[in-house]
Amino acid sequence: MVENEEIFGIPEVDGTLFAALPPGWLAILSGDSGSGAPLLAKQFAHSGIGRVPVLFYTTFERTDDVRRAFTDFGWDPTEVKVVNLADEYYERVLVRGLDIARAREQGLTLDQLVGAEPHPVVTKSFSLTNRMLSDLGNIDRPFRLVLDSVDFFFEVLQPNDVTTVARQIRHRCQTIGGQALLTIHSVTHDRAVYGLLQDLADLAFQLRAEPHGGRYVHTLFTEKVANRPDLARITPVHVGDSGWLAGALEGAPG
Repeated sequence: MVENEEIFGIPEVDGTLFAALPPGWLAILSGDSGSGAPLLAKQFAHSGIGRVPVLFYTTFERTDDVRRAFTDFGWDPTEVKVVNLADEYYERVLVRGLDIARAREQGLTLDQLVGAEPHPVVTKSFSLTNRMLSDLGNIDRPFRLVLDSVDFFFEVLQPNDVTTVARQIRHRCQTIGGQALLTIHSVTHDRAVYGLLQDLADLAFQLRAEPHGGRYVHTLFTEKVANRPDLARITPVHVGDSGWLAGALEGAPG
């Protein structure tokens, strides 16, 4: 098994955490809008490049914007499989729904009926869960996966289906030694489900941004480390040229 002893690639944060984790593990990262959690998720993906296959599922950013963010910090996006679940859902579910709604509202003209080409009937609906798990099913060795973010799943799935997705990803991680990070940008969707996601995770992080003077000060809370509560910690962090780094910016409270 190829082991990746980096979590975010921040030594002061990763520290002894990796040694306390099982061979395959699931992490969850929460952070409100503006906290910088999407960048930290990309840094998590970058830390797996060159060691294991890396999959990055985005549900809110444009694919080009994801790749550009990697490039901006000197990371190679060509080694990351970027999948835009939001775009796929729009094209395969929402567009079809709009066409049906338009036809019901406006009807079809005779010319449209006469000129229409027959289309095969598609009975299988698009499943976000199956779309992602089919990729995992084709991997038979350790991998690194990011789902940024779970918020989209709360919008289109039932709450219990969201936890089912997390359980399936975690099971695959445990089976072949994968390392997965799920991000959540708002814990107001369903606090009970959010609590279940934290319970399922081997690692739980929270990235906070607090105003200080004319800027924001960022802090990374390591809230859960498997069965090692003694490894929980609070680390001041800031963004440098190569991504997130430990330590407060000069002039910020430490």
